Amino acid sequence: MLQGVCVDASLTMVLEKGKTYFLFPNGPNHYYVSKFPNAGSHSGCFHKSLFEIVQEDEWPPEPSADSVPVLDSSKVYKAKLVWRRPGYKQIPLGTYYLKPLKTHAHFYYDRQLKRLGGCFPLHWFEGFREIDVEENETNEVVFETEVLECETREEMPENYEQMSIFDFVE
Repeated sequence: MLQGVCVDASLTMVLEKGKTYFLFPNGPNHYYVSKFPNAGSHSGCFHKSLFEIVQEDEWPPEPSADSVPVLDSSKVYKAKLVWRRPGYKQIPLGTYYLKPLKTHAHFYYDRQLKRLGGCFPLHWFEGFREIDVEENETNEVVFETEVLECETREEMPENYEQMSIFDFVE
């Protein structure tokens, strides 16, 4: 995501000269332009020459793959995701539960390994700590589901009559 100041608004009534906008590349010569940091809320597509870039997101360099410890694939680990490619920026940096493969790991949001997040290289994580899956953790949310029992036709009263919204059609 880029930010740029409009330097020429003479060809459009949508833009204001001197105002800062969020810019989303659309091909080699155009931007989708938005007042908000959301590409889906753009107000049009305009030529790059109408803007002067004031801020460009810098993506930090990828960590080295040399410092990854050897992990046992039969165990579960807890580690902190410290980097991901720009295409995965919707995955927040933070702590996840890992089931390692050779050079990658499946990462999960929960300790029971029920909510899979994806599969990332091990060198994107740091602070590996082996955990016991059976341990309880106080900050983990547990969802309880209520099982509803269905009524059967035999349990309905004798004077029960099913109504239909199509009774008036003949």
